[in-house]
Amino acid sequence: MNVAAARISGLTLSPAAWAASSQLGQMLPYVDCDMGTRWIILVTFLAVALAVGGALISWHSHVSTASRSARFISKVGVMVGSTFAFALILQGAATLLLNPCER
Repeated sequence: MNVAAARISGLTLSPAAWAASSQLGQMLPYVDCDMGTRWIILVTFLAVALAVGGALISWHSHVSTASRSARFISKVGVMVGSTFAFALILQGAATLLLNPCER
């Protein structure tokens, strides 16, 4: 993987995983109710894995010999990736707790 792409993976993968999970989180609970499945759990788990993966890739691209701006971008990527991973965990918990099948 390109080093520059690795640096910004926390800035790109994590928000993309959150956006996809948010959209699927709007639709899947109702589909799960009709079919009696729990696909939303799998989608949330995969989105959290992508967000954490983006943060870890940004962390591993942090090289001490890189310029200060490159190290800053890597650190921001780790922070953003971790923040989106936490938001995805909370979003998944809220989706599971506020089950639309019970209404």
